[in-house]
Amino acid sequence: MGASSCSSVRLLLPLLCLLGFCFAASHQKSDSCDGDLQVARLVPFDTDAFHCITLWKDEDFILRYKNTGSSQWSFVLSAPEKRSYVAVGFSGKGGMVGSSAMVGWSSGGKGVAKQYYLQGRSPEAVTPDDGRLTLVRNRTVAVSKSGRLYLAFELSTDRPQPYLIYSVGYEGSLPSSSDYTIQMHRDMGSRSFKFASASPSSAGGESGEEGFPAKRWHGLLSMMGWGVLLPMGMMVARYFRRQDPYWFYGHIAVQGLGFLIGIAAVVLGFRLNGDGLKNIVVHKVIGISILSMACLQVTAVLARPDKTSKVRRFWNWYHHNIGRVAILLAMANVFLGLTIAKEVSAYIVSYGVFVAVWIMAVAAFEFKRYYEDDD
Repeated sequence: MGASSCSSVRLLLPLLCLLGFCFAASHQKSDSCDGDLQVARLVPFDTDAFHCITLWKDEDFILRYKNTGSSQWSFVLSAPEKRSYVAVGFSGKGGMVGSSAMVGWSSGGKGVAKQYYLQGRSPEAVTPDDGRLTLVRNRTVAVSKSGRLYLAFELSTDRPQPYLIYSVGYEGSLPSSSDYTIQMHRDMGSRSFKFASASPSSAGGESGEEGFPAKRWHGLLSMMGWGVLLPMGMMVARYFRRQDPYWFYGHIAVQGLGFLIGIAAVVLGFRLNGDGLKNIVVHKVIGISILSMACLQVTAVLARPDKTSKVRRFWNWYHHNIGRVAILLAMANVFLGLTIAKEVSAYIVSYGVFVAVWIMAVAAFEFKRYYEDDD
C-alpha cells in the first residue's frame, strides 16, 4: 500500500467515528414507522404492536393506529413541532366540511388536544369541543418531546370513517387560549383508507413492528458487529501472526466490518424507545462506551509507531487492552440487551453457544502459545 493510500485511510477512519456520533445524535429527534414510539410511556393507553403509516410525507406526519378492543380504535399522530397546530380527522367522502377532527398543539411546554367540528370553511364555523367523534374518556393527550408533537386519542366506534383528513397551521399561529378559535390551516390533505384491510407490512408507505421489528434489527446488528466480528478479529490478530502479512489484512477487514455494523446498530438504537424499560440506561451507557473504545481503536492507527520505536510497547499495551475491554463489554451488553428486549430463549442460547465456543477456542490457542513459547 502506497504512502498516499495510507494517508487517505488514516484520514478516513476518524471521519467514520465522527459520522457515527453525528448520525446517532441526529436520529434522536426523528420519528418513523421503522422505530418505536418515543412517548409510549406518556400515552394513556398501550401502544404495543400498532400499525403505522406515513400519513403525509411532505409534512412528516406519522400515524399509528390499532383496533384495541370491541368498538374501540386508538390513534397516535406524530408531527414536527413548529409552534403550530396539527390535525387529523375522519370524513365520509373526503371533504373537510361536515367532518370532525382532533387538533393538537403545544403552548408554554404544555400539550393541548381538542375535538373540532368543521361546519364550514371560516374559522367561526370550526367549533371546539364539538364533533361526531365519540372519544374514550381520559384517553386523549398531546405531548411535545424532542422536537415533535404527539397527539394521542381513542375512539369508540365500530369502524372509523373511510377517509382521513389532515392539516397543519401556520407557524406561530396557535388557537386562542380564551375560546380556542382555530385559524385557517397552512396546508391540508385527505386520503381514503381501509382500516380493516391495512396491516403494518402492506404497501403505500406502511411499515411496522411485525415480521422483523427495528429493535430486533438493532439487536442483530449489535450482536454481529460488536459481539461476533470484534472477538473474531481479535483472534485473527493474536493467533495467526505467522501468516504475515495476511493476518494484518484479515484483522483490519474483520474489525473494520464489525465497526461499521456496530455504528449502524448504535444509530438504530437511538431511534428506539426505551422509556420505562428496566436497565435501559445501563445498556445505553455500555453501548456508548463500546462505541467510544472502538473509535479510540480506529484512531489509534494515526499514532501507530514503528516497530523499532521505544514507545511501541506502550502503544501495544494500550491497543490490546482497550480492545479486550471493549469485547468483554460488548458480550455482556448483548446479553443485557436480549434480556431487556425479552427475546425468545433461542437467541440467548444461540449467542451463549457462540461465546462458549469462542472462550474454548481462545483457551486452546493460549494453551498452544504457552507450550510453543516453552519450546
